[in-house]
Amino acid sequence: MYEQKFTFKEAVTSAVVANRLNNGYKRETSYTYNEETNKYDIQSIGNKNIMRVMLNINTSREYADTMYIEKMDLSITQNDENIANEICEYLEGLAIKALTGELQGYEKSLYNLYEDDKNVSSYDFGLIASIPASYIRNSKQEKIELDIIKTCANSNWLADKGTKVKTEVEVMNYIFSRNYNAHIYTCRTPENNLVSFWSQKSPKDIASPGNTITITGKVKRQAHSKFYEGIKETQLNYVKRV
Repeated sequence: MYEQKFTFKEAVTSAVVANRLNNGYKRETSYTYNEETNKYDIQSIGNKNIMRVMLNINTSREYADTMYIEKMDLSITQNDENIANEICEYLEGLAIKALTGELQGYEKSLYNLYEDDKNVSSYDFGLIASIPASYIRNSKQEKIELDIIKTCANSNWLADKGTKVKTEVEVMNYIFSRNYNAHIYTCRTPENNLVSFWSQKSPKDIASPGNTITITGKVKRQAHSKFYEGIKETQLNYVKRV
């Protein structure tokens, strides 16, 4: 069978659309058995399968989800185009690292596909489908970091070690540590002082990034942030939302 070829831009644009329609990256289509109808119902669609339908892949294989996908609005929006262009610009910016042999693993594989340009095939869709979610996630993280560095440049410590405090904070970011089975929250006060704390409670119970809450806690440590160079950070423990 003739193997269809696509430009990297065509493939990554379809991946951006798939990521938007799925609200993230889904590796494979998943089903659940419906006892009432005696059939399998689609729960989520694999992003690469949406790409296949968008790019009219000629294949002898029958995809059970093709009819489901064809009911979606597969139109490419201007924002989709913008994100695809940003991804291409980002990969182009890796040229120097590629020349010096610094690229490894995932980045190297993506850059090689980008460089090959017009030789992208459906066999590459699995890798390309994952790019938008990764790029958008990293872009958001970079924006948060720049915001914190800018606004908290003159951050001061809230109080001495061991002092009980009560303050309003805006949750800026959080990560989940598997090693410690805890969420690590980064926040700023109305005075733009940087605050962090650990909690086993998820953002559903504490607050999602962008939300402002009032907390109480005890100053565990006065330190300079490990993530935001030169910025004073107050680490709290025994934190409670009030």
